[in-house]
Amino acid sequence: MLSNPSLRQARRWVRPVVTSGIFVLGVGAAFFSWTLQASDLWWSNMLANSSVVILLLIPGELILGQVRRRVADTEEKVIGVETKADSAQATANAAKEQAEQTAQSLSDIESKLIDAQHAELSAEIERYESVGTNITREGFIHALRKATTDQLITTAGVRAPVWETDVHYRFVIDTPNYGDMVVNLESDDANVLSRTAWEPGTSATELLQRLVQAVRDAGQDLGTGLNLPTESVQNLLKMLAEVTQLRSQALMGYRESLHRIIERVNGWYFTEENVIPADQLNYKIAVSRLNEMDWIKHLDGKGWQSAEWGIEFARRLYGIGAPS
Repeated sequence: MLSNPSLRQARRWVRPVVTSGIFVLGVGAAFFSWTLQASDLWWSNMLANSSVVILLLIPGELILGQVRRRVADTEEKVIGVETKADSAQATANAAKEQAEQTAQSLSDIESKLIDAQHAELSAEIERYESVGTNITREGFIHALRKATTDQLITTAGVRAPVWETDVHYRFVIDTPNYGDMVVNLESDDANVLSRTAWEPGTSATELLQRLVQAVRDAGQDLGTGLNLPTESVQNLLKMLAEVTQLRSQALMGYRESLHRIIERVNGWYFTEENVIPADQLNYKIAVSRLNEMDWIKHLDGKGWQSAEWGIEFARRLYGIGAPS
């Protein structure tokens, strides 16, 4: 099928041909009418009348063609206007749709960013929790190194209390050499009672059995089924995971307070700079002020029943004598 431009071009050629044909037919009829005037008057008159009618068709055809052309041009312009209007509407619709997609996309991106950040936090917490489910020397060192790098624990290691005793394990890595790991058994005042190195190739079971013996040698063994270094390790890993969660948002304010932790014991955090009750994390007692006389009375007034133990333990840990 011919397109509209091709059809219009064909019509431009047809009109002149048809007009020329009509003109020739009219002249022919007039000529034969003239030749028959003498021999057949009836035919001569009929051809003369036909010639007049035929020749009158030429200007009519010309006028009609002009009208048709104008109508066609008008229709073409109308179609062009309608096409432009449709195109403009389509553009407007596309712009609106794009705007809606952009707004939705920002929402989607925001959700993805939040999900990614939660996944990162979960991975950090999992780093500590996974040590307890599959404890290895390399995994334990990697977890403690991450906590040290994040200044969650001190570079001198982190302590975990031995249940219902006055001794504590201190886990120290990368000292004196990178990749070393030593577990010290210490008293409240950080006096080292024994050192147990976790050598490469030594299983976790072997190490923990040596820690059982270290507690026995220190005279702190509670008896069958109660000398369990596994409980100390589990509490340490739980503390690392919980503090990681607490420090996950700076606006919560715990990144400054839960900073370079030495130990969490009996509901108190002991850091290099502060003593913090675990159930009142916004309250800090500066280590530099532990020699003041009225701390125990002041905290008892707040209803903190463990305040006396916490202050006295802190003074022993930091080597600060009781005020005179």
